[in-house]
Amino acid sequence: MNQIIIILLSGILVWVLYRSYLSQRIIQKLHASLLKKKRYLLKDSSSQIHLKGLEPLVQEVNALIDYVSNADSESSGFSNQVEITLSAIQEAVFILNQQHEISYANESAETIFNFGASVKKQRLESVVRSPALLELLSQYNVDSPLPIEQISVDRKGEQLWFEASISVISKSKMQKENAILLVLHDITMLKKLEMLRKDFVTNVSHELRTPITIIKGFSETLVDDSESLSDEAKARFFVKIKNNIERLHLLVEDLFTLSRLESQPEQIEYSVQSLERLFTDVKDNYTRRLVKDKQSIQIVFDSRIEPFAFDAHKINQVLDNLIENSFRYAPEFKEITIKATLLDEDNMIECSVSDDGPGIPEKNLPHIFERFYRVDKGRSREEGGTGLGLSILKHIILLHGGAVRAKSIFGEGAEILFTLPYRKALDE
Repeated sequence: MNQIIIILLSGILVWVLYRSYLSQRIIQKLHASLLKKKRYLLKDSSSQIHLKGLEPLVQEVNALIDYVSNADSESSGFSNQVEITLSAIQEAVFILNQQHEISYANESAETIFNFGASVKKQRLESVVRSPALLELLSQYNVDSPLPIEQISVDRKGEQLWFEASISVISKSKMQKENAILLVLHDITMLKKLEMLRKDFVTNVSHELRTPITIIKGFSETLVDDSESLSDEAKARFFVKIKNNIERLHLLVEDLFTLSRLESQPEQIEYSVQSLERLFTDVKDNYTRRLVKDKQSIQIVFDSRIEPFAFDAHKINQVLDNLIENSFRYAPEFKEITIKATLLDEDNMIECSVSDDGPGIPEKNLPHIFERFYRVDKGRSREEGGTGLGLSILKHIILLHGGAVRAKSIFGEGAEILFTLPYRKALDE
């Protein structure tokens, strides 16, 4: 009898241990499912799960896994959308930790500051060289956001300007500290335009001041001392006033021309014309001004050039400007050459006007197309130049789609060259 009881008890114990083992295995598999974020779907365990009353637990675990998986999918999708959006914008965007280590930089930031290479995990000061930015970052406060500031950045000797905006990204459960969102909006071009505008206003004011002062001075003298002035002095004063009024008129006309070219590029009126005929017409216009048997204008024209599309009136203006400069600043020249050559490899025509006058000093060559720039300021004003002629010329050529440059050996002459696209039809 005792043996039967012992056998029964042993059987019950084995059955309990087996049930316990099965329960432990089911719980281990549920735990593994949670870790892998995969639903518990083992069919061979369904009877045991039902027998042990674990179905509600399995259902809750599966529901939790589904919820987490959906949340991860949505979060991943949202993160991808944010990544795509930040990559598309032109502003440089950085996310930094409190030690200024970069945890994220968008495509624009890496392009601007590291030529497209990754800057992740680098310190900001090693990527963006700007003491002003570091000073700005040291001042930021969570409770009082900083206003947008303009800062300068040195990039391999080149000065860039940005509007810097700093915000705080509050810490989350995954982050132990706040992060810093830094957005840099490139305003380098605006700064350059602002400087050009200031220089332009300063130069215009200076150019206007001189003739106006002269006109004012002589006019006041004529009014105040009219009785004491001789007729000869009065006539001389009137000539001075007239010359300076003409100078003002030329300056205002050139300013209007430059303004129209900059604001209305559609003013270029293309038509298929003979460039060789235009060269000949321009030459004929200046024949009477040449010193007989001492000066000449020569045309060198590439016979392969056929009529093509360009604005004849404006190219005529360009040629007139260059030839007038030879008469004005190299009056002792012996020969002016107007030349046109077909550049087959570029499908462009290169034109030039050269003279054998005194030439242009090498240091001045890079600046002669700038507004109001004069090689010899005193002589240019005496000759009636406004300092805008070559700037107007450059705009006309750029609007045609060409380029302009200058060559000179000081003491041996100067040559201004420009290119024009060789389009034989208007629709090319």
